Amino acid sequence: MIGQANSVAQFQMFMSDYQQAQTIQATTAMEAQKQQMERWKIMQDTQTKIFEIQQEVTVNRAKTQDKMFNKWDDYIKS
Repeated sequence: MIGQANSVAQFQMFMSDYQQAQTIQATTAMEAQKQQMERWKIMQDTQTKIFEIQQEVTVNRAKTQDKMFNKWDDYIKS
């Protein structure tokens, strides 16, 4: 009788430990997914900013070329 009660107690401890391990694993998986989503958001924001900067540089370069052309044209005409 004592052996059976001991076995039952050990099994209950095992199940309790098993459930705690599953809870920890689930929590860790949720945290990992949250971190992955945060990294994805940062990457998207970075890519958007890079694109905006490239567009701005392209426009500024075109404007500068237009100014230089107009100055050269004025010089030739004068």
